[in-house]
Amino acid sequence: MKRSDFLKSGIGASLGVLAIGKSSVDHKPQKSQTLISSIARVNDQRVQELLNNFDQLIARNHNRSFSGFILANSAAYCSKDSDNYRNKNLISPLEEIATVLLRNQYPNGTFDSGNLQSPPDSAFMIEQLWRAQALLINNHSDHTNSLRKLLQTIILNISDALVTGGVHTPNHRWAICAALAGVHTLYPDPAYPERINDWLGEGIGQDADGQHPERSPNYDAAVNNQGLLDVTILLNREDLFEYIRKNLEMTLYLTELNGEVETLASRRQDQDPARKVMIHRYYIPYRFMAIKDKNTHFAEVAKQIELNFISELGNALPDLLLHEKLNQPLPEPENLPDRYSKYLKGSGLIRIRREETTASVFGGTDWHTGHGVWSGLSTNPTFFNLRKGDAILESVRMSPAFFSTGYFRSNGLTVVDDSFHLKQERNVPYHQPLPGRYRNRDGKYKLSPDGRFFSMMDFEKRPKDYKVLRLQVVIKEIDENGAFELEFLVDQTENVPVTVELCFRKGGELTGVIPGENDPDAFFLKDGYGSYQVGNDIIQFGPGLKEHTRPPQPNEQYTVHNGGIQPDGYRVYLTGFTPFHHQLTIG
Repeated sequence: MKRSDFLKSGIGASLGVLAIGKSSVDHKPQKSQTLISSIARVNDQRVQELLNNFDQLIARNHNRSFSGFILANSAAYCSKDSDNYRNKNLISPLEEIATVLLRNQYPNGTFDSGNLQSPPDSAFMIEQLWRAQALLINNHSDHTNSLRKLLQTIILNISDALVTGGVHTPNHRWAICAALAGVHTLYPDPAYPERINDWLGEGIGQDADGQHPERSPNYDAAVNNQGLLDVTILLNREDLFEYIRKNLEMTLYLTELNGEVETLASRRQDQDPARKVMIHRYYIPYRFMAIKDKNTHFAEVAKQIELNFISELGNALPDLLLHEKLNQPLPEPENLPDRYSKYLKGSGLIRIRREETTASVFGGTDWHTGHGVWSGLSTNPTFFNLRKGDAILESVRMSPAFFSTGYFRSNGLTVVDDSFHLKQERNVPYHQPLPGRYRNRDGKYKLSPDGRFFSMMDFEKRPKDYKVLRLQVVIKEIDENGAFELEFLVDQTENVPVTVELCFRKGGELTGVIPGENDPDAFFLKDGYGSYQVGNDIIQFGPGLKEHTRPPQPNEQYTVHNGGIQPDGYRVYLTGFTPFHHQLTIG
């Protein structure tokens, strides 16, 4: 891979996009009525499940589940393609749920939903409720008069709170904006767009790659794109289209062949690979922007979602009923490129695809801000992963047993010619006696951080001797079919145990490895080469190395507070001591 090719970032020049399953180029776009009918049937199944479990729903008393119930049932009632179109049997449960919601509502209009008296969680609810109300109003059924009065009361109560309420996270702003924009279409009030302009006036915060501050596919799918799209459509804010477009373009590079979206760079809960985000959650923005822009790549994604994930699209029914543009035919989908290299500099993430092989190289954690492990920071220690069809290497990590400082996390990512360089230096102090001017006769000193722990030692004022460990990983592609060489270099302090960990997603067969002790999912690659096979797909890796049997060591933020960082899967270890130099081929 040449540097000049790698650093190209223009969509036309370097676009390499998923094909989520089989290409749909040979398929004519579905007529909109057929699409709505299919999605209405999926929503009907959801409605039946909700009604079958109605008593449990009431007993759970979960407010956001209640708003979801109202939207799903209202969409079924109002869709002519639904088996429940104007089904009077839906009215009573809808009114009962709305009555419970009204009873649960605080005098200030907010609801408890995870967070207490939460404006943003109330906004997520109102995004569902205004859609339900709009559908019911457009349906003109006298049988829903009482229901609509209940919903109007709930909606206006919440809206007052959203005009004055605050947020916790960046995406909450766009949820509140979207909710107020929806309500403004039903019950116009100048206070609503004024508050929306306050939030939008802060700027969207999107980087040059199209990435939002939280770098979270979960919140891009659930809030950022959909929320900004609602504001754009409902308030004619066409200046916001570019933010949606850029994020969808970026997401093309993050999406795997099976529809999973890469979450490695996330600053939120979905950085955990167990919290999978699927491309179908982006469906409405992709379909809308495909039609608006006549974007054939977006059309291909929308069509693949319809072909492969139709059973997950029941919640798209309200938007298909409310927005006429979504019912227009897609442009003819274009067959998508299957070879690309994309550097998302703002995330410290490189995405590579070679037909059915994909890989990620990651050096963009927030660990080096000095804050450690907190919600809202990117702290995943995975720096490489690889997929060959159904064979998935979920993560490659490295952990030195160096004063409980934990996994290697690179302080950035550097591209040098055709290789990717990840580096970290660790400096662990031994503390000298306090200088005389700082000493206290009572022996009491400031509770302060050492960098790994706290103690009443007034560490900041003490002279220090340091033990230093330098860690480096150099990754490069060694053939055009997606095989990689990972070179590990750890030195400076001698005789430090180092463990390299490869974690494979369960479901296949490992060969060439030996079992570890007391853990059925742990193995060692002592020498030679190992392989992991799922069906006809194989990942080979090696050569092995086994000089000790220490598993990876988390740092004290996990061990002291009983947190967890161990990946779920089959874990294969390669082990050695510093000075540690090993070249590992994976492909």
